[in-house]
Amino acid sequence: MPAQPGPGVELSRVTTVLDGDPVLVRLGLRLAPGSVTVLMGPSGAGKTTLVNHLAGLRAPDAGRVRIDGEDVFAASEDRLRALRRDSGVLLGGSSLFDTSLFGSLTAWENLGYGLGERGIGEAERDRRAVRLLSSLGLEQWRDALPSAMPAHARRRLALARALAPEARLLVLDEVETGLDGPHAAGLVEVILDQHERTGATVLVTTHDLGLARELGGTLAVLCHGRIVGAGPAEALLRGIDDGAEFERRFVGGDVGGPPTLADAHRAIGEDDEPRTWEIDQRIILVAAAALIVVATLAALYLIGPPSGS
Repeated sequence: MPAQPGPGVELSRVTTVLDGDPVLVRLGLRLAPGSVTVLMGPSGAGKTTLVNHLAGLRAPDAGRVRIDGEDVFAASEDRLRALRRDSGVLLGGSSLFDTSLFGSLTAWENLGYGLGERGIGEAERDRRAVRLLSSLGLEQWRDALPSAMPAHARRRLALARALAPEARLLVLDEVETGLDGPHAAGLVEVILDQHERTGATVLVTTHDLGLARELGGTLAVLCHGRIVGAGPAEALLRGIDDGAEFERRFVGGDVGGPPTLADAHRAIGEDDEPRTWEIDQRIILVAAAALIVVATLAALYLIGPPSGS
C-alpha cells in the first residue's frame, strides 16, 4: 500500500432539489482517506447526483462538499481544475459513459489522452494502456474507434479511462451497468488492484449485491435523500439475498419516509454549519479579572464591616 492514502471526503448537510423534487436533504457522508466505500440505494435515490457533486459538476443547493478539507464549490477555477485532474470519474446511466470517450480517437488513444498534461511520460502512458486493455479484455479493440465497438466494450473502455490517471480519488457510478456477464465478473479484481497499488480513496455506486459484498469495505445506503445506514458491507448485507429484501430492510424500514419539498426548502434556508466565534484572549483575561474584583467586593459587602468599628 502506498505511503500516502487518497484524500478524505466529506459531504455535510448537502441538500439538492432537481426539477422541483427534493433529491438530497441534509445528507452527510464521510469517506476515510484511502478507503473503499460502496454506495447503494434504490433507483432515483440520488446516487448519480451525489457523484456529480463529488466530481464538481453540480453544486448542491445547500451544504458543503469537501475533498481533503477543501470546499469544492468555494475553490477557484484553477483549484477546481486541479481537484478534477486528481480524480478519476466514471459517470453512470445507460448511455452517459459514451460521453466519457472521444469518438475520433481509438481505444489506445482514448487511454493516453490527457495523461501527458498530468506529467506522465510516454513510456508510463503505454504501460498503463497495455495493462488496462489486458485486464479489461479490450486488446482486440486497441485500434478501434468507439463507434465500432459493442456497448459493453465501450463501457469497459470508459472505465479504463477513469482508471488510467491513477488518481487519488476514484468515483465509479453504476460501474456494472452495460457490462456482459463474463467481463462483469472481473470487475472487482480490477478495482481492488487499482486501490491496492495507488491507495486511492474509492467510491463505487451499484445495485449489485454480489459486487458490494466482494468489494467489501464500507457500505453506505442512500434512501429518501439521506444516508440511512453505514458500516461494514458484510454486516449490513448479512441475511439479504436479493433486491426485494434489501428494499424491505432499508427502504421499508426507514420510518422517516421520503422528504418533502418543504423539508428541502427549510434545509436550504438553514445555516449548513454552526457559527464559530473568535474571541481575543486578552478580552477573556480582562473579563475574568473584572469578575474577580466584583466577586470580592460583593463578598466584603455581605460580610459587613468588622465588629466594634
